[in-house]
Amino acid sequence: MSKVVIFGCGQGADIAFRYLANDSPHEICGFAVDKAFLDKSRFHDLPVVAHETIEQAFPPNTFKLFIPLGFQKMNRLRAQKYLDAKSRGYGFVSYVSSNIFRVAPIAVGENCFILENQSINLDVRIGNNVVIWSGNQIGDRSVIEDHVWITSQVAIAGDVVVGESSFLGINSTISNNVVLAPGTFVGANALITKNTVKNGVYLVEGSKALPMDSEKFMGIVDATMR
Repeated sequence: MSKVVIFGCGQGADIAFRYLANDSPHEICGFAVDKAFLDKSRFHDLPVVAHETIEQAFPPNTFKLFIPLGFQKMNRLRAQKYLDAKSRGYGFVSYVSSNIFRVAPIAVGENCFILENQSINLDVRIGNNVVIWSGNQIGDRSVIEDHVWITSQVAIAGDVVVGESSFLGINSTISNNVVLAPGTFVGANALITKNTVKNGVYLVEGSKALPMDSEKFMGIVDATMR
């Protein structure tokens, strides 16, 4: 068990607080935000301090941090805060949901946030500062590098490398033996079957409305099913 300070006072920090409080052995002791956003002294009835002077209230020899920031600027903001705190001597906890079936221990780095209902196969390696939202498939021997964000219902086949700071949108699929270069953006529903380029963007065109109303469309469907 570690004494933990969570970075932030917004929705992400609130979600992190509830997962850590209800499904981890750690003791949450407070929150930290950038001084410019320090507009409250308590959150979840715990103290809130300025991140710039966090050492005064929560020294790194006693407390660890958890930084559950989003994927803004292709995960660079979360990476910056993580690396800054690390340079100041802080260690980090990771959260891995208890609701994940394990044949063997999952190799996970620090400051990771891995939610429930994952299917993570054997010999998968997950780096530092990675967020994996609910309900994904990660195949054997795949590697998730640092600062990656994976949304939900993503299917990653075996022997895949997801490069540093990449983003995988909901329902995207990555085929066997594919390497996603650092900074790859994979949009919702995209299928990636070949290696990507650094900072590449891969999107699927959204669904288009048909030139008829839904009642007429269902009439056509009903007619074809008779």
